[in-house]
Amino acid sequence: MDDLRLSLRLLRAYSVAVDCGSITGAAEVLNVAPSAVASAIDRVEAEFGATLLVRARARGITATPAGRALAARIKPLIEAYSDVMQQGYALNQGLRGTLHVGYYAPIAPAFLPHILQNLSDDSPELNFNLQECDNITAQSGLLEGTLDVAIFAGDELLAGVDTRPLMDLPPYVLAPYGHELSTRSKLSLSDLDDVPLVLLDLPVAGAYVRRLLRAAGVTPRVAATCTSVEMVRSLVGAGAGVAVLNMRPRTEQSYGGDLVQALPLTDGEPLHLVTGRAAGTPRRLVQVFQDRLHEWFTGPEARALITR
Repeated sequence: MDDLRLSLRLLRAYSVAVDCGSITGAAEVLNVAPSAVASAIDRVEAEFGATLLVRARARGITATPAGRALAARIKPLIEAYSDVMQQGYALNQGLRGTLHVGYYAPIAPAFLPHILQNLSDDSPELNFNLQECDNITAQSGLLEGTLDVAIFAGDELLAGVDTRPLMDLPPYVLAPYGHELSTRSKLSLSDLDDVPLVLLDLPVAGAYVRRLLRAAGVTPRVAATCTSVEMVRSLVGAGAGVAVLNMRPRTEQSYGGDLVQALPLTDGEPLHLVTGRAAGTPRRLVQVFQDRLHEWFTGPEARALITR
């Protein structure tokens, strides 16, 4: 590719001179010496090997047809450059543009919408692109640049991703309201032996629950598998079985209208919830979002979403 021999500064000086019809007028607009404008015109004409402006002492300068056509092509180029620079400055100076967030589906809907809306209330020029992800998909999006920040669970981390811990989420049993398990003063994973199980069968969640039950010596009697938390809750509410989950929503009712209850467990390793972003200095919007998110997780609203 040929070198870019004409700078945007030279092209802008030429374009303004055409608009003004005067080297002196262009110099005043650009706040430079007339000789700088004249030099810019000479450079542009020399580069293209054509006379683009006709100089006349009494009438200033007049563009030739080729000169006017070139000036018309330069204007959108200057405007595009200005737009690029404004967007670049906005990366670190303002909360505007689009924040691309990847989230782990079983848990983020319980808290993410309110946090994003609060951020949007403070910065009306913000908008959000939300993508449901598992652990690896979220991290791959960060490394490929399709995601700015991700909220995910699990300990399998990819090189080049910086993470910050959000909260440890202990497991609990979701059961139909009034289920016999709710009468026990203490509930452990071993109590699920031979109890029908509704399994949230996602890449992280399914393996995690199976690992918990295996460690407790329980062979699960899987009554149903599904890939959404609401289907799990609706199946549990309808009486298909119980489920092992980690974060509860703010309602005790399923989509089907049945009541369900969260029963704390005395055992079982927690699921580790983290935020991640690509290594390096983030733009200000990403940093502010992460800070808001982590601040929220230190408060009582976050603690109300876990069952101990």
